[in-house]
Order: sequence, then C-alpha cells, then structure tokens
Amino acid sequence: MKKAILLLGIVLSLNSNTFASECGGKGYTGKDSRYCLKCHSGCPIVHPVKGILVGETECIKVPLGFPLKNRRLTCTTCHDMNSNNKDFLRSSKPIKNKMDFCFECHNPACYKKFNPHEVIASNLPKKEKLKACIYCHGVGAKLEAYNSCVGCHTKTPHLGVLEHMLAPREEVEKLVKDKKKVIDIVSIKDLDPRLDEATLELRKSHVILVKGKIECITCHNPHPQIAISTKAMDEVWREIEKRDIEYKLKKLYGIIKEYKINFQGTKFMSQSLRGGQLCQNCHPINLLK
Repeated sequence: MKKAILLLGIVLSLNSNTFASECGGKGYTGKDSRYCLKCHSGCPIVHPVKGILVGETECIKVPLGFPLKNRRLTCTTCHDMNSNNKDFLRSSKPIKNKMDFCFECHNPACYKKFNPHEVIASNLPKKEKLKACIYCHGVGAKLEAYNSCVGCHTKTPHLGVLEHMLAPREEVEKLVKDKKKVIDIVSIKDLDPRLDEATLELRKSHVILVKGKIECITCHNPHPQIAISTKAMDEVWREIEKRDIEYKLKKLYGIIKEYKINFQGTKFMSQSLRGGQLCQNCHPINLLK
C-alpha cells in the first residue's frame, strides 16, 4: 500500500512539472517570462501586459505572490507553469470563473456596474443627477443613440431589432407621416442632458426617431421619471409573439441552409490555407484555437 502511494506521488509530481520543464528546464521558478513568448503571442484581449506600470491604488493591489518585474506586469505575474489551476493561473483560492481571478488584484467594489437610470430617478440633487445624464449623453457626443445604449446593454440586438433598425428611412417616413405621437430628433441639441423635466414630460408616451430612423430610444425610454412600465403579455399576445419568432427562425434557417462548406480547395488565394497560414498574417495562432 505504501509503495502504491509513493508511486502515485511520483507520477503526480512528474505530471505537474512536465510543462515547467519544457518552459525553462531544471530549476524553473515560475517567475521567468522569457520562455512564454516562444509559443504564445501574449494576451492583449484579456489583459494588456506590455509596458503596464503597476501602482497601488484604492482599486488595484497586486498580492505578494504575484511577481512583478521592475514594478511592471509580465506573463508570470498571472501565470505559473507549476500551478495546477486552469490556464496555469496563480491563485490563493479556487477559481470558479475568470472574474474571480481578476479580483485577486482588482477591488470588486470599484467595478460595480453603474446604473445611470436609477440615479436620475433618485432624490439626489440635480447637480449629481446631471453626472448620470452625461454618462449616456456624453461630452461632445454625436447623434448616435444606438452606440450609447449598447455600451452597457450588451445582450443586443434582441429579436425583432434588425428589421426595425435597418428599415430604410423612406419606408419609416411613410409609416409615421402625420402621426401625432412621433417625434423626430434631428440635432444633438434635442438630446441635451440639461433639458428640464417639463420638456421631458412633453415627450412622454411618444416614440422618438433619430433623423428619420428607428433607434433603441424609439421603443425604449431611458428616463424612468417619464417611462411607462408594461405588464406581462396575455396568452393571446404570447401566442402571436411565439409564432412570430418561429416564422423568423424558419426564414433564417432557410437562408443558412444555402451556405455550404467547400472541402475541395479554392483558387485565387493570396496564401495557402493549410495550417492557418493565411489567417496567421493577422490573427495570433493561439487565438485561433
């Protein structure tokens, strides 16, 4: 029994050091980044490393077990080839998701999602509310309402959006002609965050177009003080919505079926496709896996 336990220990020991041996050889300490970039191109999408000088702040504090080089981040600040964690991440506790690992250095309180809609509906002084207005309207903002919305509302577009937002201006104009409940915003001044409550109240129950086009704010009112809450759909409308979804998915599937994968090779290419050779001109190989 003792021999079996000893043998298991040796096997586990060999397995945990295999990668470390390949990346630095005997005596590897887990703090040398020179070997990483021989195979990897870095991780600019997940977290920039090059040239990042770390200073301790209220929101950022790097633990002692996360080595820096001249106060700068390196690959081995976050990764250790001796680690048994997924992606060889350093951690003092189990990592259930990648955000857990981020909070090893970053204070989660500093990254709590800010909700400007709640602020402008609160009892805070007008000066404080104006800060929340700027969050969406911005300083030097352009008349691009969609871009303001999707910065936070990332689960978009929802079903039914594309046929509305991509609708030609001419068709929209025909539909809304002489309609009293439609307001067309043509200037950024019409979205000035300093508009008073009375002006906003005049827009209540109206749908808003932006330069004759349908935008997020056509159907959704981002101002809680004048927005209308809708009740859940009754059975009749649920059935209509369900059929509409089924129709759109069926139509989409019909379009997708027309596409075929070409396994026969292709002429007139600038480079070979074998082994991702063409793709690697722009995309790092480890991001294509």
